[in-house]
Amino acid sequence: MNQFLKMVNDLDDAARVLPRWPKRSVEGPSGGGGGSAVLVNVSGLDLAREIHAVLVPWCEQVAEERGVLEPDPFLSSWQCTPSGTWVATGGNTSEIAKWLRQNATWIVDRPWYVDEMWPELLEVRRRARGLMGIWSAPRAMRDLVVELASSGGSIDEMREVARARRADA
Repeated sequence: MNQFLKMVNDLDDAARVLPRWPKRSVEGPSGGGGGSAVLVNVSGLDLAREIHAVLVPWCEQVAEERGVLEPDPFLSSWQCTPSGTWVATGGNTSEIAKWLRQNATWIVDRPWYVDEMWPELLEVRRRARGLMGIWSAPRAMRDLVVELASSGGSIDEMREVARARRADA
């Protein structure tokens, strides 16, 4: 459950900071008069909206299966797709994340959590970290690099050790 809580916290933080991450100037109104520049990371804003759009359907699924109230629809902005389906396109991601955290114990026990939800959240977090430039190597890779550096062995020897460990697991 701790991994899930950390994931939700990471996505909440990313949605909050991505629009202001390394900024670039975009011409447009900013309330400071015509033609003034607004500092915004357009890619970050898009990804922050996507994070929200990924989390909301999971809240809806949890609410439906669990028989509880879903988060207030006014926490999201909505857009109708050509097929007539309404989808969240942004909003108060912190409140959506809070709702997910409150239901975390129930969520991690669902069969779809590992197969469907986790990979989707992992992918959007990977993309957020990539945009922010804070991608971190998986723990197994870091451990392998540290072991290689401290052992004095060759990379080929370390690969064999890693393969043997995977086979034993």
